[in-house]
Amino acid sequence: MIKIKHGFTGQRLVVFPFYMIEEALQNSLTSELAIHSMGYFPNAEHHYIDRPSGTDEYILIYCIKGQGFYTLNGERQTVKANQFFILPPNVAHQYGASENHPWHIYWAHYKGSRADAVYEKLAGLQTITTSENSRMTDRKTLFDEMLNVMEGHTDSESICYVNMCFNQLLASFLYIDVYREAKFPSGKSENISFISRATHYMNENIENRLTIHDMASHMGYSESHFYRLFYEQTHYAPMTYFMHLKINHACYLISSTRLQINQIAMKLGFDDPYYFSRFFKKMTGKSPKEYRVCAFNHQTSSWPRP
Repeated sequence: MIKIKHGFTGQRLVVFPFYMIEEALQNSLTSELAIHSMGYFPNAEHHYIDRPSGTDEYILIYCIKGQGFYTLNGERQTVKANQFFILPPNVAHQYGASENHPWHIYWAHYKGSRADAVYEKLAGLQTITTSENSRMTDRKTLFDEMLNVMEGHTDSESICYVNMCFNQLLASFLYIDVYREAKFPSGKSENISFISRATHYMNENIENRLTIHDMASHMGYSESHFYRLFYEQTHYAPMTYFMHLKINHACYLISSTRLQINQIAMKLGFDDPYYFSRFFKKMTGKSPKEYRVCAFNHQTSSWPRP
């Protein structure tokens, strides 16, 4: 059987020089987890590694497609897509790709004062369950971004950046539920999509006059159903939320343009500039003119002094 360590079409592989690794291990910012090498092997046909004495570093291998295996302490495990494992240092091991369905893997060799603790949490073959908000692509993107930096830079700042990103990468494996909810709170991706679409429509029409009927019709709901869904997710009535957006935009126009107050009122769909001024003061605690003066004073006080 053909056995290949590396050299796969489309592969990415970066090994830091030993002195950079030592510097990272001496740096208080990166000493807890420091990368030795890292890579991506797509369709790694005939990939096989046998280390009778192991290696000095921990090894993380993350399979995103295909199949492979690893053997540790005499026990062989089959590895499938969306599974990962960590091999401890100085322990005999073997790993490689399936003959019929070669794996596609991201991998990293690393060490550091916190590496043992990470291994205790992630020992054995680990499976990442998939869902519509599983963030698989985000994790792969982080791998790729780290490789981008490693391939193009060897300065101390870049090395620190990559090693600190590695903490985030491991956190995405250690705390999968938190990692997902950080982007989709409570896992309610459908509701978040609803709110995102609704508020996007409001912002797109910030200078227009919208009614609850307009919003509900755009979203494909009855007025009552749209109101209930929106209120459940934001704790604001849709029209109240829309008016908050208008006033926020008014604050921006007042502080960053020379438009007259009545022009801003008309621009935001208020026919009566006096009503606009009263409503603005109710929402912000200041009249539009007072707000403009405060904004101007704040801007000039923050200008650099000679």
